[in-house]
This record gives sequence, structure tokens and C-alpha cells, in this order.
Amino acid sequence: MNRIPEKIKARLIGGPGTISVLGGPVKRFYKLRAAYSIAMEISSSLDLEEALKIFVNRVASYMDVEIVSVMFLDNEKRRLIVKIARGLSEEVIKDSNASLGEGISGWVGKTGEPLLIKDITKDARFTRRSGGHYYNNSLLTVPLKLCGRVIGVMNVNNKISKDIFRQYDLELLNTITEISVIALENARLQDEMKRASKSNYEMVSNVSHELRSPLAIIKEALLLLSEGSLGAVSEKQKKFLNLSTQNVERLSCLINGFLDSACQENSGSSTKRSLFSITDAAKTIIDSLNIIARDKGIVLEGAIPDKKIEIWGDPDKLNQVISNLVDNAIKYNRPAGLVQVSLEETENSINISVRDTGMGIPKDDLDKVFDRFYRVERNDTAGIPGTGLGLSIVKDIVNMHKGAISVESEINSGSKFTVALPKSLRK
Repeated sequence: MNRIPEKIKARLIGGPGTISVLGGPVKRFYKLRAAYSIAMEISSSLDLEEALKIFVNRVASYMDVEIVSVMFLDNEKRRLIVKIARGLSEEVIKDSNASLGEGISGWVGKTGEPLLIKDITKDARFTRRSGGHYYNNSLLTVPLKLCGRVIGVMNVNNKISKDIFRQYDLELLNTITEISVIALENARLQDEMKRASKSNYEMVSNVSHELRSPLAIIKEALLLLSEGSLGAVSEKQKKFLNLSTQNVERLSCLINGFLDSACQENSGSSTKRSLFSITDAAKTIIDSLNIIARDKGIVLEGAIPDKKIEIWGDPDKLNQVISNLVDNAIKYNRPAGLVQVSLEETENSINISVRDTGMGIPKDDLDKVFDRFYRVERNDTAGIPGTGLGLSIVKDIVNMHKGAISVESEINSGSKFTVALPKSLRK
């Protein structure tokens, strides 16, 4: 992923007068790009400790700071507990836990409002603690909020430039946390459920995997909009706004479904079937994922009949099937590669195929790619984030619909995944 050049970045987050030179669209571009990048990295991890390390290290890098801490709210004790910190001594970390309303972190945790303080020694909410070394007394503290509920706070100080924080710094940190908190909370819940139940852990893993594609679509759509003018919204811009809205709703449904069923066994074994247009669903997914494909220099095209083809099935789960297959085809493709999505109706089934021109799958791995947590180990896949869950999720959903999935592949030529779903299944 392209990074903002250091000279431009320096002007973006520099001293008075430098931010206005570049203008609003460039500032929004940087904030969204930073937030998108961090959220995607967090989502790639199934481990809470690793996700938190990614979070604080990437925030430190983007904010150019030495001290970063994340505190989670213990709802029973109504206290904020330091979960991870960078640049602080163990003594300070142990002494930094705070009740809601106590100190600066407690105030932010209680009110849910972000806070920029230029001099903490002049703020009545500041409680001096020993063991900290600060270039200056400037501090940023922002809430970690999920669905309007505070789940923790993030504290940032010690800019490497030794400058005080400014309004742009607060906006950047707030944007990063707003977008990253979903993936971070998912990692936290996943960690809790892993200890409680294997079946619930697998469900959390599935939700974690599904967060990546919607987040990518939303962020890339907003990114494209931010690069435009500040004038009237064009028809093309409206299209991207609609795509973003659709995917926000999709992500919200995934999370709400998880929260409602987190303590239930085998929650993923049932489907809610209805008669819906599989052609419309496929076209919407192709339009949405085209944003990601174009960003990677890949052509995504569909061979979808004009005739509306309807199927009895669970719309949300079958959307997952198509989205996961297309997302994988893009992710494991090559620059200037091609992804083709086709839909065909036969007498008894509806067949969905996704073909790519990517790196291909070794013959010995073909019978394992649908296994949970299995990933093909190759030098050219080492840097590609993934959990080995996507194809197992696809297979589970296809099995729920009494369908079948197959794969054909050739090394360095690409792969083709085909899903065959029965047309007459209503129960």
C-alpha cells in the first residue's frame, strides 16, 4: 500500500500554518489512508496480544510519538485497566489504572469525548504520576467507542518533533480509533471466547474474517471520494456513497449477529432462507469489490445473465460465499491480473464460478484448502494477510444449503472455484 511521502506527511502534521497549505481533501486522504491501513492490519490477527501490538506500534508510527497506551474498561469494577503500553515504565503502567471519572483517562472514559491538552500540569483532571519522561506536557486522549458505548481509551504523548499536539493530531487519532475499534473489540471478544468455548471461538474467528472485506470497501470508497473536489456530489460519487452505506449496514449486521449469539452453541448451523435474486447479489458484490481490485491493478469482470435468477437460500450467507471467493481471487492474484465471476442456471442447480489468473494452488494442497486454519505455504504468499478461515467458511455455508464446491488450479496460471447450489431447496 502506498504511503504518504515523508515531506508531505511532515507538512500535514507540522506546526501552525502548514496544514492549511495542503487543504481539506489531502488531510482527509491521509487520515482515511492511515485509519484504513491500521484497521486492516488489526483485522488480520486472531490474537488479542498481537492485535494490540499492531495497534500501538502503527499509531506510534503514524502519529510520530514515543508514548502510546491502550486501556480497556472493566465494566464490573468500572475501572480503566492498561492493557498495553509503549514507552512507559512498568511502574507507571501499574499506577495508571483509573476509575471512571478519575483523572484525564477516567474523564474521557466517562464522557466519551476526545481530549487535547496542551499542558497537562494546568489541567485540574491531571494526577501527576512518577516514572514518566516527557518532552512537553501535551497529551491526546480519545475514547474507544463501539456502537456509542465506551469500551476503553487511548492515550498518546511525546511527539518525536517535541512539538505540542494540535487539532489535526486529535482528528487523525480519533479517525484511526473510530475505524480500528471494531477489529480491536472483535479480537478482545475472540480472546475471551477462546478460553470459554471452542465452538464460540470459531464463531468469533468467522466474524473477524468477515470484517476485512467490508472495512476495505468502505475505506476505499471514502478514499476515492476524498480525492475529489469539495463541490457538488456527482453521480459517480453518489454511487460510491451508496456502496459505502450498503457495506456499513452489512458490517453492522455481522457484529449485531455476533453479539446476540456469542454465548450460544452452534449458532452458525442454521440458515434463514428466502427467495432472492442471486444475479442482483452477484452484481452488487462485483461492483463493491471492483474498488479493491482497481486499487491493486486487477481487472474484475462478471459474466452475469441479464435474466433475473432467483434462489431459495440465506441471502447474507450466500453473499459471504461470493464475497470471500472474489476477495481471495483478488488477494492472491498478480499485478495486472484478471478475475472473472460467472453465474449459470441449469435444470437443477445454480452454478457460481470465480476464476483468477493468480499464483495457483499446488496439487498436494487442493484437498486441504477448505480445512479450517489451513493456508498454502509459499514464498509468494508469505506477506499476504490471512487466517485460513475464508474457504472453510465458504464450504460450511455451501454445505448448509446442501450444495457442493470444487476447485481447479494450476501453478502460476490461476484457480477456479465453482459452487453448485440446488434450486429447489426451501427448508
